[in-house]
Amino acid sequence: MPEKSNKLFKYLRTLLMVSILVCIDQLIKIIILNNFMNEKFYFIDKFIGFEPIINTKYSYINSLGNFGIGLAAHIITVIAAMLISIIIYIFISETYNITLFGEYIFIFLFSGSFCSFIDKVIWGGSLDYILVEGFFTFDLKDVYISIFEILIISCVIFNYKGLRRFDEKKFFRELKGFIKEKLTPKH
Repeated sequence: MPEKSNKLFKYLRTLLMVSILVCIDQLIKIIILNNFMNEKFYFIDKFIGFEPIINTKYSYINSLGNFGIGLAAHIITVIAAMLISIIIYIFISETYNITLFGEYIFIFLFSGSFCSFIDKVIWGGSLDYILVEGFFTFDLKDVYISIFEILIISCVIFNYKGLRRFDEKKFFRELKGFIKEKLTPKH
């Protein structure tokens, strides 16, 4: 029984942290939208500054490549990525006993993904406001996703928990079995 309550505590802690990070992102956007949409100023020598814009290209890749991928495709992609991430999180939590560091990886992934979903559905794009002059403008959600990416890359570089010995085939076989056992209806 204590193991079950420990897992529940981990899930609730993750959910609480994600909720806090999402609320911070959205609160900042609401404040900017209502008070600072026409402002522009610099923090660091006309290089890093503040300039809010609504990015209706929906993603960095779409903006960079000017692919013209629409809103519906982006929403479907974000929903699919969130569902896959949640399944993998639950699988790792139950199969490999996820560490606190591992939880933080997923917290930043879930926070960034959920903020991205909200941006697309509620805002019709992303309210970006941190300007890197001559390059791009981004928001806190992008910082969450970047932290997730840095943590994943750090795990590989520093061989966290023997990650370099990771057996992808075994992992996906176990994941498939987990999905079949836990997430598919029994007849």
